[in-house]
Amino acid sequence: MRDVTDFMRRFSETGEYRTPPEALGRPRRNGILTSLAYNVRALGGSMARGGWLARKPGRFTDARWQECGLHLFWETERMGTEVILEGFSALKGIGPAVIVSNHMSLYETFAFPPLLLGFFDDVAIVLKESLLRVPFLGRTFGTRKNIPVGRSDPRADLKLVLERGEAFIRDQHAAVMLYPQGTRQPYFDCHHFNTLGVKLAQNAGVPVVPVAGQTAFLGVGKWTKDFGPVDVTCPVRFACGPVIPVTRATAKAAQAQCVEFIASTLEKWGKVEVRR
Repeated sequence: MRDVTDFMRRFSETGEYRTPPEALGRPRRNGILTSLAYNVRALGGSMARGGWLARKPGRFTDARWQECGLHLFWETERMGTEVILEGFSALKGIGPAVIVSNHMSLYETFAFPPLLLGFFDDVAIVLKESLLRVPFLGRTFGTRKNIPVGRSDPRADLKLVLERGEAFIRDQHAAVMLYPQGTRQPYFDCHHFNTLGVKLAQNAGVPVVPVAGQTAFLGVGKWTKDFGPVDVTCPVRFACGPVIPVTRATAKAAQAQCVEFIASTLEKWGKVEVRR
């Protein structure tokens, strides 16, 4: 295991990371064995460890959360696949904020939020209520600040996120992370990226920050969405966009700017279909 503290220190200082050549493992070939190896070692290992630590109050600390999340990065690199993080220096010193991102797989749900602890004192995640019932994974997320939504009643979900999200930002002066795309998709549809993040930012009086994520490395599974096929030819990438102030007058423009940043960044990377 590499030094998590050193990684987070460097990342919070520079806002950048790219897998160094010496950290890349021998390139693997796509197939059942490669996918099985990654799902067992990375996802299984991180979830099992997180769930075990979360059994007792106070054991699943911020440092442990970062360790479990970064374990997915280390195992990705072990497969010979790069991990690239860019532009996160924009988050330095901005204060409370709402972070919105596209949603492709379980990868970003588990690995990305702990990175934000390099720039915020705490992070609350808007997630599906059903995730809290998944063995190990549910216990892990249950120890973190979370806002669970059921998705059966959009109006109730909107009210819950706005009320609890605004209260968290006001009381903790931290960040709320959400995926306005809703369900996980292997593509990005500009017309199905809802305005929930912008509405929360407007109500709370904080900026919204878009993040583009490319996690096609881990596909959506056939039998269970969480454990899918691995594509070692697809680097894992996250790019932080601009810090966008939101008011009632600028909310529509802020939403368009978030969608455009994510769409144009994914198009530049060229690995994910963008539907405009």
